[in-house]
Amino acid sequence: MHWMIKCRSKPGTDEVRKATIPAHKAHLDKYREVTWFSGPIFTDDGNSAIGSLRFIEFPDRAAAQAYIEADPYATEGIFAGIDIQRWRPALEHRQLTYARKEDTQQYIVHCTDVAGSAALREPLRQAHRDYLDAHGDQVVARGPLLSDDGETIVGSALLLDVADRAEAEALLADEPFNKAGVYGHFTIERWLFGHV
Repeated sequence: MHWMIKCRSKPGTDEVRKATIPAHKAHLDKYREVTWFSGPIFTDDGNSAIGSLRFIEFPDRAAAQAYIEADPYATEGIFAGIDIQRWRPALEHRQLTYARKEDTQQYIVHCTDVAGSAALREPLRQAHRDYLDAHGDQVVARGPLLSDDGETIVGSALLLDVADRAEAEALLADEPFNKAGVYGHFTIERWLFGHV
């Protein structure tokens, strides 16, 4: 099973975070083989880390929870909140094999479906895939977010590699699911390739 783990940092924890980076990296090194993507979430200007994002494989939620709770960032009290959602990758890209571009910015797009979204999703599924395939040079990773049993799609997650935020927003604005109202809420946040 794959999981998206998205953590939000407490304000005023920059110095603690910097001091904890070596221990944090040592923790990540233990899970290198199962980590698809890992890196910090930043303010739009790229100056301040405000969270952490991982796409990672674990057999169940309990294992994913234990992993993130053992991260030194968590044990040192840096995280204000931790969101864990099951994720199904639609692409085979991984951070260690992805060919990075120069002078681009990365973003995590986190979408939450409206209630009863299955009826909206189904007739648009192929258009959604075709659209994202056509923008493959901008999409690092993508896939649905699921209920823990894997039976219900509850949202979508995309990692984008684009020129700037405006390009990320434009890509999402024309995405078929978004245009049809499948998503009740979404966020677009600056993200950086981090330590894997």
